[in-house]
Amino acid sequence: MRHLKLPRTLANALLSDLQSGVGEGLIGAAADVPVSVYPCPPANFAAASALIQSRGETSFAHYAHAAAPIADIVPIGTPYQILLAADIKGVILLRAFTRAGDGAPWQELDIELDHD
Repeated sequence: MRHLKLPRTLANALLSDLQSGVGEGLIGAAADVPVSVYPCPPANFAAASALIQSRGETSFAHYAHAAAPIADIVPIGTPYQILLAADIKGVILLRAFTRAGDGAPWQELDIELDHD
């Protein structure tokens, strides 16, 4: 199984967003390294994508509080989906998915947290 490396600070930001009640948005990357979380509902993805680009980042992933990959909601050019859940102790559970191309099935990846 392929791996996806995420900075620990980014995982913490995802946990914070999940606990805030939003739990959905986009992740921006610099040089293919995820660096920023942009909480927003799907209706605001265009504005979030524009903000990501204005900061010199690329769209890295869509994240959501969901049980399975969401096939029709991921913005074009966004290579990953990250699904969030929290257990009763407040520990975040992350699952990552990627696909070979538009219309291809989502395949799960192992997540490795980087100690940044």
